[in-house]
Amino acid sequence: MSVQDQIKENLIKEIYTQIDKMYDYMEQHFVLTPEHHDLVIKQLNKTKDQFYLIVMNSKLS
Repeated sequence: MSVQDQIKENLIKEIYTQIDKMYDYMEQHFVLTPEHHDLVIKQLNKTKDQFYLIVMNSKLS
């Protein structure tokens, strides 16, 4: 694995950790209906997917 790939992997881990913190925050501070809970998870997973594609398909600065 190249240095650039390792850096990207670490960036993805950090981004995913922050997104997971968003989920934890929502769960701790709001009473969500099952539908809203599912929607939050769906949207955060979609965000993770989008960040993954951006990071893996972009060059580091």
